[in-house]
Amino acid sequence: MLTITANAKKYLKEQLKKKGHKYAGLSLKPSGCAGFEYVWDYADEDHNGRVVADILVVEQNAEFAVAGSVVDYNSSLAGSELTIENPNVQNACGCGVSFNLGEVSG
Repeated sequence: MLTITANAKKYLKEQLKKKGHKYAGLSLKPSGCAGFEYVWDYADEDHNGRVVADILVVEQNAEFAVAGSVVDYNSSLAGSELTIENPNVQNACGCGVSFNLGEVSG
């Protein structure tokens, strides 16, 4: 499925506690010049998605697209963000928001 680093897990747990939700949610939507965009959200139910590390629900529309990925949390003076290192991404747009996928087996 996918891996969540210790930094990302700590960050997500803090956000879930602060916002009062059970899970973070990850899905995909068609977007941008390259095809897809990750969508982060909060959820209190798993809605038949796959629960990873007891904190992240990967929606069915993203499950195969993020297989083998690593979710990390990076913080610097310029800002902080959750990142996804996804081996299935074939091309990304110049702004880094949207991407398209290579051959994803499922």
